[in-house]
Amino acid sequence: MADTRFKKTPLHYLQYLGLKLFCALVALLPYRLAIWLGCHVTGAVRFVMPHRFKRMVCDIEKAFPEKTPQQAHQIAVESWRNMGVIFAEFLQLTHMSKEAFTKHCQIVGADKLREAEGKTGGIIHIGHFTNWEAFGLASSVYGFDKAVLAQRVDNPYVDEEINRLRNIFTGRTFYSNHEDKPFFTCMRWLKKKKFLGILFDQNTVSGEVWLPFMGRTAAFSPITALLAIKMQVPVFPVKVNREKDGRLTCRVENPLFPPTEYSTQNVRQFTKTLVGYYEQWLREDPASWLWAHNRWKRQAEGDRYLEEHPEERV
Repeated sequence: MADTRFKKTPLHYLQYLGLKLFCALVALLPYRLAIWLGCHVTGAVRFVMPHRFKRMVCDIEKAFPEKTPQQAHQIAVESWRNMGVIFAEFLQLTHMSKEAFTKHCQIVGADKLREAEGKTGGIIHIGHFTNWEAFGLASSVYGFDKAVLAQRVDNPYVDEEINRLRNIFTGRTFYSNHEDKPFFTCMRWLKKKKFLGILFDQNTVSGEVWLPFMGRTAAFSPITALLAIKMQVPVFPVKVNREKDGRLTCRVENPLFPPTEYSTQNVRQFTKTLVGYYEQWLREDPASWLWAHNRWKRQAEGDRYLEEHPEERV
């Protein structure tokens, strides 16, 4: 099944060529112009995908019932625009020297990672806020040996290009949806006392932990908690902020240490702790989150499961 899904086709190659051309043009633009263009072009794309935009507004209204429909609509617009800014920033940053890069993107709290480097290593707890890809690039620029756990996109040519750019300053990518045993691949990496980045706020299709998220049941992968407990490594929450002048600041918070003993209850409880960081960040700056992702796609399934298994409510 995986081989069929990710098989290269002529259409995939044409899509890839179109993307390469567009990327080359964006990379040639001055930095601020590229950001402005990404913001406004992507903001207009919402008119091409009205059903997805309507669902985003609906999700925002449910997460923030105190907000007016106009406020929810504006948050959705800003979230959509942020996707274009992310794309433009990512392309621009991958074409910079390391010296120029640090003028546009920096890590605050890098000393916390330095202290764990080579001793315990750890897991980077990051989500779809502001520009998560920028931190992956920044960690390599700062000299950290990291890998990321990501989902492979269906177009293999595009996926290879994204992976090349994502690791242009060094790094590795493990695929959660295209590895025979991604959990053990991650374990071997962490055993080397290195860093592993995991995007934690994606909907899962299997092996989930059902937890309330912004007032509604959502499926979360337990992989971060499982790895942290099994390997006894700290988890470093990282949030990326975009400053008023456009610079990106990646803030590394104090490490979270997992329970010392494995149990399904400890996995659920530690996962809930990690989810709490996302809820806090989302409430602080809702427009910077990727609302286009259908985070509560399996809410009805989760509600039914928890009704049948009340002991798993956390």
